Amino acid sequence: MKVKVISRSTDEFTRERSNDLQRVFRNYDPNLRPQEKAVEYVRALNAAKLDKIFARPFLGAMDGHMDAISCMAKNPNHLKGIFSGSMDGGSSQRTVCRFPGHQGAVRGLTASTDGRFLVSCGTDCTVRLWNVPVAPLKELADSYNNSVEPVGVYVWKNAFWGVDHQWDGGHFATAGAQVDIWNHNRSQPVRSFEWGTDTVISVRFNPGEPNLLATSARRYLKARDLLKVWGRGAT
Repeated sequence: MKVKVISRSTDEFTRERSNDLQRVFRNYDPNLRPQEKAVEYVRALNAAKLDKIFARPFLGAMDGHMDAISCMAKNPNHLKGIFSGSMDGGSSQRTVCRFPGHQGAVRGLTASTDGRFLVSCGTDCTVRLWNVPVAPLKELADSYNNSVEPVGVYVWKNAFWGVDHQWDGGHFATAGAQVDIWNHNRSQPVRSFEWGTDTVISVRFNPGEPNLLATSARRYLKARDLLKVWGRGAT
């Protein structure tokens, strides 16, 4: 009969001095670690993400809204201006000017090509037209508490989910239960388009051609040629 025992020498795994490192015994057999490459990939990915976080790319925060921000738009005529709308029913321009008025969530923001007008729409079934202040940002910041009143309020029967302004005219389009085209000087839509019972969630004007594009909740992209609707002399 043979008896096999495991014998260890304390000198092989015991530190001679308290400052010495503990000896670690590892088995580098790859068969024991089938997920070694996957683990190393995850570690490298996490390290890359942490490097980006600690690189401090964050420039600053623009506070001012009381609820979640639901939409944003830029001013084509002023590169430093940013419009934002939130669930608290207000829209602001980089916290230097406030546009309160909506009773519900603001779902869409758009600015005219010349940067003079801002159009906002929301779930309160209203579209509001605003005059964008042309004063320098320093003067707007000094009068931050002053609110801007809308120059036009358009009340409709359905909630709105998106809005876009025409590039070379005074019309803008809204998306909701249908697509409506509005004029600055009229309180009723000048044209409406319906595609069944689908809810239209976004609408955009083509900057180069007289086309109107819309997307629906059923994953459809729909286009409308405005020349056939208004004629070649319409703008």
